[in-house]
Amino acid sequence: MKKFTFKKRSKSQKQQVEELENKELQEEIEEEEQEEQEFRSFFSETLKRLPEKTASIIASSYEKTRGQAEKILAKSKESFDGVFDEFLEGVEEETRKKCHNTIHAASLTAAIIGCSPIPFSDAFLLVPVQLIMMSRLHKLFGQSWSESLGKSLSKELVVVGLGRSAVGNILKLIPAVGTVAGAAVNATVASGITEALGWVTVKMLNDGEDIFEQVASFKGQFKMLTKLLFGSNNSSK
Repeated sequence: MKKFTFKKRSKSQKQQVEELENKELQEEIEEEEQEEQEFRSFFSETLKRLPEKTASIIASSYEKTRGQAEKILAKSKESFDGVFDEFLEGVEEETRKKCHNTIHAASLTAAIIGCSPIPFSDAFLLVPVQLIMMSRLHKLFGQSWSESLGKSLSKELVVVGLGRSAVGNILKLIPAVGTVAGAAVNATVASGITEALGWVTVKMLNDGEDIFEQVASFKGQFKMLTKLLFGSNNSSK
């Protein structure tokens, strides 16, 4: 007598959809955990590079300023992302993913500094943030990094945003509402400048260009991108 065996039933479409959704959810959770881990590492390194008193003020207001910074980043995300998508045409999605966590950590750190109660100083506090970011991006691409040349370049480019930040810094001196408004202005500018610098660095590294040998190109792309970002952001309000 022929042995009878049950045929293995194929999974239902519902089961397949559920498994796919669970897998995507798990991947999303893992990505968020990696993003948070990179941010904590980045933020801690930034605090170590800042003057002790300044770092203490930023750390003590962290719980409040992080919430404010995240809301501001979320508000500008839609208009900023559209500009970045066009600018990064030609950069593979996988490369962008690898760099995203570092640039997001930097922009969130910059926004937190922008929200901090330190009038007339936060623009230049972006320099260590940008140095850490560019150093980590160079490491991702396996490229050498010059801290001294990076510092000189970063200081110069921060001036681009200083005029915009000045309005926010003046508003910070006005009690209550003025402080909140000033923080919003500075955090938007700080995160925008930082993201622009990060993605210009990624684009040039991806194209095999040296930012220190081609400084004029780097500055030109940075200024063009920040103009597009803030023009786009302002038009969306």
